[in-house]
Amino acid sequence: MSFSSTVKRAWSENRLMSVLLELTYACNLDCVFCYNDLSLGGQRLSFEQYRELLDDLASMGTLNLALTGGEPLAHPRFFEIASHARELGFVIRIKTNGHAVKSAVARRLREEVDPFVVEVSVHGATPESHDRQTRVPGSFERLVRNIETMKALGMRVQANSVLTRWNEVEVEALMSLCESLEVRLQIDPEVKPRDDGDQSPLAIEATGEGRAAYQHALEARAQLAGDDPPAPAAERKASMVGTDKHCGAGSNNLAIDPYGRVLPCVQWRVPVGNLHEQRIGEIWAQSSALGNVRRTTVEVRRRLERYGDAAHAARFCPGAAHTYHGDPLAMYPPAEQRMEESGRARVRLTVL
Repeated sequence: MSFSSTVKRAWSENRLMSVLLELTYACNLDCVFCYNDLSLGGQRLSFEQYRELLDDLASMGTLNLALTGGEPLAHPRFFEIASHARELGFVIRIKTNGHAVKSAVARRLREEVDPFVVEVSVHGATPESHDRQTRVPGSFERLVRNIETMKALGMRVQANSVLTRWNEVEVEALMSLCESLEVRLQIDPEVKPRDDGDQSPLAIEATGEGRAAYQHALEARAQLAGDDPPAPAAERKASMVGTDKHCGAGSNNLAIDPYGRVLPCVQWRVPVGNLHEQRIGEIWAQSSALGNVRRTTVEVRRRLERYGDAAHAARFCPGAAHTYHGDPLAMYPPAEQRMEESGRARVRLTVL
């Protein structure tokens, strides 16, 4: 059975494969487009609760664990939490801005955690564009040094970037930079509202020309590599075969914030339970709110099918829809733009 088939089966059978832990919202950078809702409060999970959570997830057969924030390394007991996860055999991803991963920290990560991959945030190909978005002078040069340190230690590193109007003219240069550092690059072409619905980060979203140039750069690189990847819409359409759900939110993955709120995914910020009140196994099996999320993913799939291939080009996300409109079934601007830019839809859609 292929990995994609395994994932779809997990969607259909509600098997929890992946969990993302937001350990803290503290951060040593101040990125313009950060999506965290810093006004959130509550009782933070204790180290003992994290140990219990990880033990429970291991007993449930969960495979993948992502540790993020904010900046996960800012959590005072990060290494104890991550080391316990390693002891339990999780495939660990660390999502960090990379600013604090100097030599001593990198060595501790390698020796005590041994993550499958460390994902770092690279917001431009130059100090000017990167530091403009992090609002911390010198952060670009420090990040590059830290990436080189991790690579020298034999660690697998991935660079994540968000396409904005401040870096859209540097896409080719950013690709070349990551190639020179020997790290895989993943670019998210969409700036998102904050988790509380604040849309101010959208002021720096990429232009239509910038998105087109990004897509062209991807195609050019694929051609140079001798690849012939399917179009995004076709790729998305193929991924839907074998399941009646639009995505795995609440069906094979969850996110958990620093205060114990359990969420369907990192973008769908509707709590379906709280670890201060129930253990994760009870929430997974008994939460009525989680049942509603799973039914909604089926309804999203059903409604999108009426639009054919245009809907696949939209890359519709119910979590993003909820952030924009408070309704996981409502069409939102970036999805509409992708449909229109695909050439398969010329009509603006407001509700699925």
